[in-house]
Amino acid sequence: MQRLQGATLSLWSSFTPVPQYAFATLNLKQLKQRMKSVGSIRKITKAMKMVAASKMKQDVQRLENGKYFGVRSLQDLFAQETYLQKKQLTFKINKTLIVPITSDKGLCGGINSSIIRETRSIVRQNRNAYKLFLIGEKSLGALQRGFPELLTQAITAIQTPINFVNSSSIAHQIQFNVTDDIDQISIIFNQFKNVVQQVIKRVDLLNRKNFIAQFRLVTKYDTAEPEKEFVQNYMYEYYVATAFYHAMLNNFASETSSRMNAMENASKNAGEMLDKLTLEYNKVRQAKITVELCEIISGASAV
Repeated sequence: MQRLQGATLSLWSSFTPVPQYAFATLNLKQLKQRMKSVGSIRKITKAMKMVAASKMKQDVQRLENGKYFGVRSLQDLFAQETYLQKKQLTFKINKTLIVPITSDKGLCGGINSSIIRETRSIVRQNRNAYKLFLIGEKSLGALQRGFPELLTQAITAIQTPINFVNSSSIAHQIQFNVTDDIDQISIIFNQFKNVVQQVIKRVDLLNRKNFIAQFRLVTKYDTAEPEKEFVQNYMYEYYVATAFYHAMLNNFASETSSRMNAMENASKNAGEMLDKLTLEYNKVRQAKITVELCEIISGASAV
């Protein structure tokens, strides 16, 4: 009887619970699924980075070829006209049409949000002094709810690659929205500096009435053929179109370069997360193996 009681006590002591750790309770299947999803995201961001890099090279080359086309040609003409400088014309700006240029797609860093913040900060100073003409799906989605009464029109789904014909059509459409009470057009866009740096730039343009008032004082060039009435309107169209062409070239180059950097950072972050998940997976797997070995040894010692 005493021998039986001793055997029962030794058997009971062999069934003492093995301590369980918190990380050992994690589900290996869930960790493996998460590792698989992070790996898939990493592959996608790497592919998007390669596509963005290819597009960026083309957009930067297009910017290099066209960034000096018509830029400040008429402004320099007005600055060199001595008779015009003597007159010193000044125009009172009561209302401005703001044209923020953003992209139609996301995943390109903070270039769109910076344009939207800049536009909001300008308009909130005096809502009655501004109207909005939006270019790009991102600006439309962000600004139409906050400033519905200021929105005149929006252009989205712009065909790429951008060329002078596209930008001229957009500029022509904007001029239809310049009513008599609008004294100035302000373009807000991202100026491309290099692959890792883009800055917000604002370009102010005169309305047609003020531009013609200045152009009529130009005496250096003979405007008898064709008629001066035709020339001054033609020059205004050229003045606005070249400004928008230059702004959109810069903005598209900034968009693709920012998207390339964003996808590179996303791939790097996904790689770091995958390394952490792999380490955690190995820890949990090793912990489960250790627990199973402890149970086997305990059972063997009990026998």
